[in-house]
Amino acid sequence: MRRLFLLFFILQSSFGYLSAQNEETAAQSEPSPDTATVKFVVLNNRWPGEKLVTLVDTLLTDFQYYLPTESASGLNLLNGNAGLAYKSMLFNPEPMTGFRFASPVYKGYLLGNESIMFYHIRNPYSKVFYSTGKAKEQVFNVTHAQNLSRGITLGLDLRLINSIGLYERQKSDDMGFAATGQFVSDNERYVLLANYHNNKLKWRENGGITYDSLFADNIESDRKRIPVNLKAADNQIRESGVFIRHYYYFGHNPSRVDTVVKVADSLQETRLPDSLHRYYNPSRTNFFRHTFSYTRNSLLYKDTYPAAGYYRDIFIDSTKTYDSVYFHEILNDISFEGGVGRVRGQGKVLLLRAGVEYAFSLYKNDSISKKYIRFTPYAYLAANAFGIAKAEGRIWVSQGNPFNGDKGISAKLTLPAFDNSSSWGNISASVAVDALQPDYLFQMHYSNHFKWENAFGQQTFFSAKAMYERKNLKGGFNLYNITNFVYLNELAIPEKEEGSFSVSQAWGQAAFRIGKFDVEAFGAWQNVSKGDLLHLPEIAGRLSGCFTTPLFKRALRFQAGLSVLYNSAFYADAYMPALRSYYLQNTVKTGDYPYVDAFINIRVKRAKMYLMLKHLNSGLSGYDYIMVPGYPMPDRGFRFGISWTFYD
Repeated sequence: MRRLFLLFFILQSSFGYLSAQNEETAAQSEPSPDTATVKFVVLNNRWPGEKLVTLVDTLLTDFQYYLPTESASGLNLLNGNAGLAYKSMLFNPEPMTGFRFASPVYKGYLLGNESIMFYHIRNPYSKVFYSTGKAKEQVFNVTHAQNLSRGITLGLDLRLINSIGLYERQKSDDMGFAATGQFVSDNERYVLLANYHNNKLKWRENGGITYDSLFADNIESDRKRIPVNLKAADNQIRESGVFIRHYYYFGHNPSRVDTVVKVADSLQETRLPDSLHRYYNPSRTNFFRHTFSYTRNSLLYKDTYPAAGYYRDIFIDSTKTYDSVYFHEILNDISFEGGVGRVRGQGKVLLLRAGVEYAFSLYKNDSISKKYIRFTPYAYLAANAFGIAKAEGRIWVSQGNPFNGDKGISAKLTLPAFDNSSSWGNISASVAVDALQPDYLFQMHYSNHFKWENAFGQQTFFSAKAMYERKNLKGGFNLYNITNFVYLNELAIPEKEEGSFSVSQAWGQAAFRIGKFDVEAFGAWQNVSKGDLLHLPEIAGRLSGCFTTPLFKRALRFQAGLSVLYNSAFYADAYMPALRSYYLQNTVKTGDYPYVDAFINIRVKRAKMYLMLKHLNSGLSGYDYIMVPGYPMPDRGFRFGISWTFYD
């Protein structure tokens, strides 16, 4: 019955949304009287699709999600403490670009090229966030952006997570820093975007608790006294890099003609007024582009007592483990984008982007050093039928090891071609085929406890997707077919499955307001034709409800609510610290347990605060709240956080 709990509420939320179309939505909450407009854009690698997003810093909805692994639609399995490794509950085999070393069990903690924000601001913008909670959990974020002149904008981001954890050797210490700069010339022909980022994650690894019964039967209430499998192991992850992107635009600038002056039947450019700042415009076309990036990664796993019996093999040294891996990549990308015709906004009837990517990669471990060169041409073509429909196609091919022969092709159709969310909505359908070599970790690895060298060949991923979107309602169906799948088996060793299997996925998301009550729901159903190869929960989702009202003559905005995270029971993958990876296991089932949080959010002008009772139902229905085998989730505890925004 419990596995139907979430699905019932998601369906109820969807029907409630349809009956409340005329009510104010959660995204339209009353803004603060002391605020300013802040926008940002996150850059894509190869493909079009960058969007300018308005940042609503005074919105209370979802403020209680303070960790990168938590959000209204984020469903992740966590290793029992904030800042440690995690894995998504949802299957999404989107191919990553660059040097694919292993599955990203820590990507959300990094400030990288795919997550760094470039801001559009009129006045200096600063934001400070601090959160503290049980087990000495602390989160601290600082953001600052400022215009130095009419064409120069700089930004800084700092993120810190530090948490001791309730169990022995469970500490996380994560740091991410990014500095950004954007320059737009006087005539707006030339644009420069750049960032420097540096991330460092330090984890103590305990390998999970030794005896599950001590937790499941609540025999030992002092969690620090429960024995763990590893007593002297640590992981250190470092990632840093430099990113520089140049644009040179040709043709007239539609934003200057459309928004500054009206010139009938003329392509004459008009200078911007001195009071207007110049920013990178992600919707502008007709340009030549060059991207340079240098990325450096280092991974270090240490254990001063490897002979304790946790590892199946010891190949090098039984007195200590010191496994270090380095991989660096220098990437140069040159591309062209041009379009003809004009449709609603700044869109084009026909749009073409074509480019070529050259990558030099260096891989090193304690005894091996390898150099690789990859050459990847790619192209994108879009056709817009007078706003009625938009068809898009992508193609790319890589030549050169370690991902020689990787390729992909995809097509997408959207009806209508513009944002129609205020009317009957948008419908989209897409198909894609990607042939990919396995991640580099699966191809070659040599360490104190694991070693292999494999030539598996390519995996093939076919996907067909359909989605409907209207206002705050989304839903879709995804079908995947995977051939020659490579995975980590029950011994945490790469293995290839000859043949094919499929994954079916249906998902829905809704957010609506009825009076002073807000409801958000996200849920997914998944089915795997070969469930012994890929373990996924059949049902997973999150449901949140809250009551919001102004107090003290609207000087304070108050919100109180509950949030429930749930997934059905399944054989969740186990975690191997020495590989920083999850692997198949068929012994322990986790899930079929609701994680309930109670929260209060408050806003006073530019300041926001929350008080949360995290996992309030801890111990009320047993002690089976484990997501990853061997790593119990935290017991009930309070969290408090405050955010302050400055616009001067």
